[in-house]
Amino acid sequence: MSDLLLQVEKKIRALEHDIQAIKQTLNEIKNAKEQEKDIHHVNVISYFTYSLLLPKTAERKGTVIGNFVIHNAGAVPLENPFICLKVAPKERAMLSAKLGEDVQYDRRLNPLVMESWQYMNEDANKIVEDKGEFWLKPVHISQIEPKQKLSFSNFQLKFDIREEQTTYKVEGFFYCKQFTNGIRALNNIVIHA
Repeated sequence: MSDLLLQVEKKIRALEHDIQAIKQTLNEIKNAKEQEKDIHHVNVISYFTYSLLLPKTAERKGTVIGNFVIHNAGAVPLENPFICLKVAPKERAMLSAKLGEDVQYDRRLNPLVMESWQYMNEDANKIVEDKGEFWLKPVHISQIEPKQKLSFSNFQLKFDIREEQTTYKVEGFFYCKQFTNGIRALNNIVIHA
């Protein structure tokens, strides 16, 4: 009986050793998956920076000069970036910017990556008129590298200061291959005039 008991104890120790090895392998796999998740981490932050210029004369028109900044805070490039700026009320607020391939920026003047932008497609003017939405994409940049910023720079929003108070608003949304449903900007431009 004692030989049989020794053999059973020996098998139990071998099984315990195997169980420990399996637990260690599972922990290594789990740690590798967590590290892989960190390597492929996707994160983006978009926001507006702007200045408000109020009229000094009786013309009663104000101007906002703004930038829409996209910061790739993740670890992978953001592919095929584009933005939507939604202006309200679309009938009273006029958004303007330099668009097209011919626009050149002196990158020494601004640390942000400044890029020329264009409408997404030929229907973009109709969307602006119908909905007040500006759908734009960068001309030369097809991806935003990790820790890099891209800016839709120096757009202008013109608004009227009238007798009745009106609220003007610009909302921003960023889209790319990784965020097909879009990411809302951290802030909006809101003016009560």
